[in-house]
Amino acid sequence: MDSKTAIIAGASGLIGRSLTQQLLQSESYGQVIALVRKPLGIQHEKLSEITTDFDALETMEAFPKGDDVFCCLGTTQAKSKDKESYRKVDYHYCYNLAERGLREGASRFFLISSLGAKKGSRNFYLNLKGELEHAISFLNYRTIYIFRPSLLRGDRNENRPGEKFAQFITRIIPFIGPWKKYRPIHADKVVDAMLKVARQEDKGCYFYESEIMRKM
Repeated sequence: MDSKTAIIAGASGLIGRSLTQQLLQSESYGQVIALVRKPLGIQHEKLSEITTDFDALETMEAFPKGDDVFCCLGTTQAKSKDKESYRKVDYHYCYNLAERGLREGASRFFLISSLGAKKGSRNFYLNLKGELEHAISFLNYRTIYIFRPSLLRGDRNENRPGEKFAQFITRIIPFIGPWKKYRPIHADKVVDAMLKVARQEDKGCYFYESEIMRKM
């Protein structure tokens, strides 16, 4: 397989950090370009960082050219003042990244979404993710991969008490039958699945939920 260039946004997050490290170790990628607000603190010959104003992705002059675009962007209710602030990050930033990457010649787009994402859901978050999936699926990429993890496990750089409590509760709940798909998944498992499908030469739009990623 020819050496590719990967573009990643959200490289400082739980999945993004793990994905960046594995992209740097992958023989499939000769260059990894991270769109960042501040330096990641990683030194690697393959890695380039571009300080990015995500409010200006559409007009950004220095947007790089690459083969694969990985979107790990996302915010939390604690960081967002209202629903519009949430929508700006989880929808507009992600969609604008996908649209701009396509315009600059990328052929594949990898999106981190959420288990239960559904356009029209009464749940604001799941509806938002569903709207984003729907919009991106109509972009003219050769391949679109959408990953829908359940609650993520892993060590974050930030303190999220609510999420830590949820992780504790889910460790003592027996996930059986129809509830099996809601079992938490470690971020590294999601990244493993992303890189596995990245080695494929698919065409079209594909969805991967937690149970499928875990088996992969």
